[in-house]
Amino acid sequence: MTRPMHLMRGMVVRSSEPRRRALRMRSACWLAVATLATGCAAVGEGAPRAANPNSNILQNHAQPSTARESQPSTPPVAGATISPTAAVETASTPAPASTVDKLAPMQAERPPKAKTGEAALKDAAPIEQQPQVGGGEPAAPARSATQRERVYAPVGLVRILDRPDRDAPVIGAFRNGQAVAIRPGERPVTTKRLYQCTEAWYAVQPRGWVCVGGPGHATFDQNDPNVLAAEEALPDLTQSYPFHVGVSVGAPRYVRLPTPDEQRQNEPGLEQYQASLPAPDPDKGGAISAQPAGHGPSEALLRYLQQPSLPLTYEEPAYEGMKLSWTKEFEANGRTWLLTPDMYLVPKDKVRQRPTPQMHGVDLLANPEMKLPLAFTWLEDAVKYRRDDKGTLVATDEKWPRHTFIPATGGMAKGEHGRWYWEARDGSFINYGDVTIIKPSGRLAGVGPNDKWVHVRVTWGYLVAYQGDTPVYATAISPGIDGISPRAHATMKGKQFVAWKLLSGDMSGKDKGKDWLVDDVPWVQYYKANYALHGAWWHDEFGRPKSHGCINLPPTDAKWLFQWMDPAMPEGWYAVSPYSPVAKSTLIFIQY
Repeated sequence: MTRPMHLMRGMVVRSSEPRRRALRMRSACWLAVATLATGCAAVGEGAPRAANPNSNILQNHAQPSTARESQPSTPPVAGATISPTAAVETASTPAPASTVDKLAPMQAERPPKAKTGEAALKDAAPIEQQPQVGGGEPAAPARSATQRERVYAPVGLVRILDRPDRDAPVIGAFRNGQAVAIRPGERPVTTKRLYQCTEAWYAVQPRGWVCVGGPGHATFDQNDPNVLAAEEALPDLTQSYPFHVGVSVGAPRYVRLPTPDEQRQNEPGLEQYQASLPAPDPDKGGAISAQPAGHGPSEALLRYLQQPSLPLTYEEPAYEGMKLSWTKEFEANGRTWLLTPDMYLVPKDKVRQRPTPQMHGVDLLANPEMKLPLAFTWLEDAVKYRRDDKGTLVATDEKWPRHTFIPATGGMAKGEHGRWYWEARDGSFINYGDVTIIKPSGRLAGVGPNDKWVHVRVTWGYLVAYQGDTPVYATAISPGIDGISPRAHATMKGKQFVAWKLLSGDMSGKDKGKDWLVDDVPWVQYYKANYALHGAWWHDEFGRPKSHGCINLPPTDAKWLFQWMDPAMPEGWYAVSPYSPVAKSTLIFIQY
């Protein structure tokens, strides 16, 4: 378990521990602006991490945005050499709390402040173009800024507060690159405590207030270069996997685009490495792809990368085994680069990739023939048994594939040697130990006939979502590796409620003395302090204990539940909290 960061309402008490020790405290589950303790995700893979100076996900304080100036007329081509003046302005990362009224702002350590806007652009060196390999992404036309209908997050995560007061509870947040619509009919507020706002508080859709102007706050400048670049790092929320994912073999995390010489200086033996890439290894994360992107960075991203004077690399590298997420890739300075959501650049030839889990549960309303109970082949392919002419159960040549949901009757039969078998609805039987049985459950006291609620069985490894008495979705889960013991990595039982929802969150910690990190775990729903429902792409062992205490879900199912469970995520938001009586929560009943 981690030691929580030192936070007080409305202020931060900085820890006196060295940076290295602080980084070892990363097993906290982080949300928008206050602290949680540790415990999530698969063993070796994930509890949300502590503040990352360059994280764009959960941060309150950021550098001021800057107005857009003239841009290069031509985006870079694939293989272009770009000068080393590029630098990314970064910000701090706040953390979540289990209740809205405990949320508080937080500032983490970060690299020295860099020049921004006009000053930065004047210092930027020209781009040295190389022969074209593939055209850069087309530049988007400048957007009209005549209407002040939306506010934009230029850097970091912009908080949405309950009322126009710096000490009001945080009820949500939106991420750099995102925009939230202004609520019509509400006047801006300039008379209350502005919390370093340089303009005013504005009411946003569908609820809450946002501070506009000043460090860490929103902007109306939709052509801000930080906004335009950050849009490219946003996840594709139409997909079950909103990011591309892989495992680092050990690489720097570049803050700006390095020249070939800088790459060689920071990656000793680079030429030898590239001449003989590591062999594929599924246990280490798969194979390294040498497939080029075929295009250079977009004009907006290039402009962002030309901001000068931040360090070349982040002090903590993408160490071997670190699990990475990225949204875009492009070619420049002799390599293909992966753009992470935190606006780092990681060389593609230093990242392993492998197929991600494709398992998904059952939408019971869309598939009425799939009624509870269901048998789930959680371990391996399961042999079908049928009765012979004498009524004896005998094995057939048929098998149910691993991770199959099988309509069952709930009945059992005893076979030879005292073995028990579950009965499937097609008349076949399945060995008792080859499946877990997903059974219906009665509605809990206090749950209304139309209320949404979720039932989790830890020892059986399944989850069923209900609306009142009606089961609507069923799937397999991976609970805590410590089972039902009182140890740290057990999934806690009881009645819980969704406290925060986050489209993605970084998770990290220590396992067997080693650091681990998973960037942007998708579809996160915290329900009790450091525990959450979330997607897990790094293993395919659903139905078996694998986590640090959280409830791991196949990403497809995590997305379905995220979209179905309350509170709903408003358009343009990245994080949301229940907000009585406007945004209710969802009950999660966890049984052993």
